[in-house]
Amino acid sequence: MFIFYGTSNNIVLGGCMPLAFVMVNSVPDKSELVLERIREIEGVKEAYRLFGVYDIVAVVKAETTKELKKTITQIRRLEHALTSLTLPVVS
Repeated sequence: MFIFYGTSNNIVLGGCMPLAFVMVNSVPDKSELVLERIREIEGVKEAYRLFGVYDIVAVVKAETTKELKKTITQIRRLEHALTSLTLPVVS
């Protein structure tokens, strides 16, 4: 059984490590550079280039929600990363 607690900005899934997929749009012709930088960030378990609406997807996992937020913030602040969409996993 999973237990949800926290505010809408700090949802935690009881019994599971916080996990999120982060979709990123980058400056044209800079997606490979952004991908390399994302892969260097602690907490990023996997990252891939995409074709479609988003250029990159990163799989982010952390021990705590606070660490997850820190990692996602690092991704969002990267040079040449234009926009992002974070998809927190709930089960």
